[in-house]
Amino acid sequence: MTLSSTRFTAPPWLLALVLVLGSSHGLLAQQRPADNGALETIQIRPNVYVIFSGGSNVTAHVGEDGVILVDSGPAATADRVVQAVKAITNAPIRLILNTSAHPDHVGGNEKVSAAGLQLNPDSFSDEPQATILAHENVMLKMSGADPAPATGALPTETFTARHRSMYLNDDAVQMLRQTGAVTDGDSMVHFRRADVIAVGDIIDLRRFPMIDAKNGGSIQGELDALNRLLELTVPAMPLVLKPGRTLLVPGHGPVADYAELVEYRDMVTTIKDIIEDQIKKGMTLQQVKAANPTAGYRKRWGAESGEWTTDMFVEAIYNGLKSPAGKS
Repeated sequence: MTLSSTRFTAPPWLLALVLVLGSSHGLLAQQRPADNGALETIQIRPNVYVIFSGGSNVTAHVGEDGVILVDSGPAATADRVVQAVKAITNAPIRLILNTSAHPDHVGGNEKVSAAGLQLNPDSFSDEPQATILAHENVMLKMSGADPAPATGALPTETFTARHRSMYLNDDAVQMLRQTGAVTDGDSMVHFRRADVIAVGDIIDLRRFPMIDAKNGGSIQGELDALNRLLELTVPAMPLVLKPGRTLLVPGHGPVADYAELVEYRDMVTTIKDIIEDQIKKGMTLQQVKAANPTAGYRKRWGAESGEWTTDMFVEAIYNGLKSPAGKS
């Protein structure tokens, strides 16, 4: 059969994706800020919103107990994050969950928490400053920074267990430790009733995942995180034309779902396997870079300049796999 006589029939999953993207685009247009000073906000569930804050995403979960925020965005947009929350609800900010110690996740902590009220066992305290919860390594990283952040920016509570669970806003909320992926302080936040997972830097659909080896990140830790996330994420199956599915909110970039997560995980796995095979053949880092192990993925996720380039990604995988801890 010649190409000219071939008829293309779109598979159901593609039709569903078109419908979802079309719906999301319409929602985005409806909630575009009226002026350049305001931050863009979209509603992804009846009580869950994503605030786009200077290139970072802040997730807001709203309910009778107040507002739960996942991250606070960079310092430069902190006041506008507070304004964006007030535009959503009059309920106070009660809890900020930090998924990382990176400044674009915790930079707004001081101002955003100061605009809220403390979360305590009765959840209706009038004490100033919202509770800030993070993995212990986030506290250690922030408190050891030079210059040191203000006391009001630091987590007021920390955890070290595999997860920290709570029940707020009529929802089961789990903060899931996933240290050793991008850094040694990574966490994800699962809102179980809303079926939304805020994934921090573990997924970044704008680029290859950052592996911050100096701060405890590793390629195997990143894959472990992606595979764990796959276990928690429910696809739009078998009724692919319906909107029901788990939504994933990365720390940066667009909201994702199961299909995009699978594609991202498979990309990371494939590149890691290629580089691992090249190492077994005795290739040097320069030879590996010259062989272009990211071919096929570079156009979509690669970058030749900026804070995280394709070369840096390849080098992080190579060095991680060459180290004793990274050998399979």
